[in-house]
Amino acid sequence: MDGAFNIKELLSSFAQLAVFATLLSMGLVLGFSGMARLWRQPGLLVRSVIAAFVVVPVAAMVLVWVLPLSFEVRAGIGAMAIIPGAPFTYRKMLKGAGDPELAGSFQATMALLAVVLVPLWLAILAALYPNDASASVAVVGRQILMVQGIPLIGGAAIRQWLPDFAEEFAEPLNRISSAMLVGVVVVVLAIGLAMVLKAGPLPILAGVLMAAAALVAGHYLGGPDPFTRQTIAQATASRNAGLAIALITLNFPNVAHEILVTIAAYAVMTAIASKIYVRLYQKQLAKAAPPSEMTPGLE
Repeated sequence: MDGAFNIKELLSSFAQLAVFATLLSMGLVLGFSGMARLWRQPGLLVRSVIAAFVVVPVAAMVLVWVLPLSFEVRAGIGAMAIIPGAPFTYRKMLKGAGDPELAGSFQATMALLAVVLVPLWLAILAALYPNDASASVAVVGRQILMVQGIPLIGGAAIRQWLPDFAEEFAEPLNRISSAMLVGVVVVVLAIGLAMVLKAGPLPILAGVLMAAAALVAGHYLGGPDPFTRQTIAQATASRNAGLAIALITLNFPNVAHEILVTIAAYAVMTAIASKIYVRLYQKQLAKAAPPSEMTPGLE
């Protein structure tokens, strides 16, 4: 038991370090100007916040109410539902279709809003579903501020006042932090993937439905521009697995492996669902308009 507890503690600390490094590298790349991209479009900003912080958590609540899931699976889905802005999103957009600066601004915005909105959602969920959570709302808010807010703002400040330093170290740090986040997901899946498979199809179905709900919410609230719509859809569906693992461990020191594995499994399923969504959406756009009329980047 002590050995399992130490592994969870170590994994939680490593996940927090990975998120911290990722947000720091993002701040180094985007700077304050890039972070504010979404804020210069107030309508899109409001719709993005609604998609990420309202639609997805409510959809998750409906799912765990309708489906007969174990507490561990419900807790894992709930943790992912209330923490948007996967650090992978920005780097994913750099390699494929989508607007990387908008995705980065989305991630930065959700990371900063999470300092207030995630503890608020935890308080709501605790009232609706009383549990034995050990961390107070204030502790959770402070944890998110330390892991997300400070590195993001610190990285942007370095970009503002030490641009040469930012240019030199942003990309290496981004690669290292991305590898760390992949490592977190792989380790969690390796530890307990058999538990998820043994639980049957319902946990997997719940993860797929939640990912689909997030993609649909981002798609329809992303506005009429196809390039923006696709970016917001993918960004909304991608939740912050590293921070979810850290907060679950913080709230439930004796957490079962199933919760951690549910979080990692959802992250993997979302990545698959996002790839399917992008392919289908690109095919739809190609049929609707000739290539010359398509938004750049979607060809």
